[in-house]
Amino acid sequence: MSDKAIVLARLATVVASNPVQGSLAARLCVACRTLLEVDGAAITIDNLSPHRMTMCSTDDLSGRLEDLQEVLGEGPSQDAYRTGQPVTSILDDEDEDRWPQFTIAARDLLGRQVALFCLPMRPGADVLGVLTLYKRPQGELGEDLETALFLSDAVAVALLREPTMDGELGGVGPWKDRSVIHQATGMVIAQLGLAPDDAMALLKAHAFAQSATLLETATAVVERRLDFGRS
Repeated sequence: MSDKAIVLARLATVVASNPVQGSLAARLCVACRTLLEVDGAAITIDNLSPHRMTMCSTDDLSGRLEDLQEVLGEGPSQDAYRTGQPVTSILDDEDEDRWPQFTIAARDLLGRQVALFCLPMRPGADVLGVLTLYKRPQGELGEDLETALFLSDAVAVALLREPTMDGELGGVGPWKDRSVIHQATGMVIAQLGLAPDDAMALLKAHAFAQSATLLETATAVVERRLDFGRS
């Protein structure tokens, strides 16, 4: 498997190791926290629109950080969503110039020895939302930035509805094609012990990573050219 496929397999393994409870978004959020070796994570979508929603957070502090940015109308995750670029913060004086109200409030909440990482989630050309992470005391992510960004993009793909006939991940039109995808989903469940929704999400994320259709990815699994159990 490629490096990207290995990252996805690790993501799936971590998701599978957690109890199958709560939403897929919540399980993926916990998995990102684990893989990127941070203390907390949150997934927020449509960050700048009236329909903004924090889908999940791994802990109370992560949720409160997202609430602060919504109430104050400023902060690193909003900038990440607006620009489509990763934004980091250590809540120093420079950050106080950028986000004066948020920085002061976040310091009160987390203290000064903290690092924030806000990663745009881009399943395609547009930004879907932001994966926001915090780590204290300050430190680096458990993976390099390129891998972390790939992970956030893959999570976005996994959270999207199943693609339509015209979707960029490829269609699932005829019954024969659908049966191949169902068979592949069952094989991924057996390989990694995943729930069905999680197995389908992994197939979609892998298709995205390889610029393949969902059917092409499923066929590779059925023909045993792709095995997520081997990394």
